Amino acid sequence: MFFTLLEDVENIVRYLESAIEIQYYSTGMFDSKNIPKYNSLFDIPNIGIASSGDWNRIDNYLLIKKGIELNIRDVPQRTSEIKFAVDQMKNPKSIELKLGGIYQENVIIAGRVSIISEDSDSLELFKLLSTKIKKEFKKIGTFYVGKAAEEKLKLGWRLVTNEKSPREYDLELI
Repeated sequence: MFFTLLEDVENIVRYLESAIEIQYYSTGMFDSKNIPKYNSLFDIPNIGIASSGDWNRIDNYLLIKKGIELNIRDVPQRTSEIKFAVDQMKNPKSIELKLGGIYQENVIIAGRVSIISEDSDSLELFKLLSTKIKKEFKKIGTFYVGKAAEEKLKLGWRLVTNEKSPREYDLELI
C-alpha cells in the first residue's frame, strides 16, 4: 500500500517496463469483451488522478507480461445479459495495480499493488514492482510514501484511503 504522485513512480514504472514487456488492462465488469489495453502505464488517460475519493472505487489495472493472453470471465446477470469480468481470478500470471493519486486539491488517495497467485510470472512482476517501491519510498505507518507525496503531506495535504473518513484516519507524519 502506498501514496504516490505520478512523478514518484515514473522511474519505477520505466524500470519495470524496460525489464519486462508488460500489457496493462482495465479491470472490472464490462458490457463487451473489448477491454481497454495499454502498452505502457503512461498511455493510460488521466493516470495519476484518482477517479474517486475512495480507493475501493479508483481505476485498477491488471499487469500481464506481453504474449500472455488475457482471460475474461462471462458473468451472467439476472436480466439475462452477460457482463465480462477482468480480474486476477482467471489470470494467475498477473498482478493488480491501483495507482491512486490526486483526487482533488489537498487530497491524495492511496494505491496498492496486489497478487493472488503463486505463479512464477505473477511473483516476478510483484517482486520487481514492490521491491522498487520499498527501496525508493519512505515507510510511514503501514504505507510507503513517495517523495512528492510526502512533501504534500508536510504541506498539510490529506493522504487517505477514503476522503470521507474522519481526519483521524489520515496518514500522519510520525
